[in-house]
Amino acid sequence: MELQEIIERRQSIRKYKVGDVPKEHIYEIIRAAGLAPSGKNIQNWHFVVIKNEDLKHKIGQAVLDKNESICIEMDKIDKERGDAFRKFVRNFTLFFLKAPVLVVVFSTDYRPSGYYELEFINTDPSILHDLVKHRNPGMQSLGAALENFTLKAIDLGYGTCILTSANYAAAEIEETLKTEIGFEKDDYYMACMISLGIPEENQMSPKKKTLEQIVTYVE
Repeated sequence: MELQEIIERRQSIRKYKVGDVPKEHIYEIIRAAGLAPSGKNIQNWHFVVIKNEDLKHKIGQAVLDKNESICIEMDKIDKERGDAFRKFVRNFTLFFLKAPVLVVVFSTDYRPSGYYELEFINTDPSILHDLVKHRNPGMQSLGAALENFTLKAIDLGYGTCILTSANYAAAEIEETLKTEIGFEKDDYYMACMISLGIPEENQMSPKKKTLEQIVTYVE
């Protein structure tokens, strides 16, 4: 498949056909992710691949439990908003349970060029915070890896969806992985999840901005 065709076909896939994704294909996809550029070559990513249905459902339950604990508090203020958040988790997060593969993506902090130098000269902490938060190069590096992951998956005939909608339950998901499979990695934290599988056809995607909306060209 040509690169431009792969890029044009990329979309967030939330419905999957029944069918396996073999281990060798998963490794090809993750190898492609690992070839992405990263600040100072930190390669700040780690992928936990889950095909075990029981573990996937335990992760799903962890998300549901966290969602409900938030909704109970929301109900005290506005029951309608609490119910809307309950609906959100069903429609935009738990679909990963029907994907044959769930990948939990971990990352670690990265301090960009200039950070320690600015810290050394006692720069205002708000400037350091801005450098890490708003211009976060660690997440930019991870984003490159995730895009490689997605495009290679399409090249092999699969579809993906990068999920950040469960990040409010990240601590609970991390604890589930630690309890169930003993996984923990020093200084790493869950950044997102990715569902992976054979996509059903004719899934709708929102329109993208036009070229004119996203570019300023200066000659």
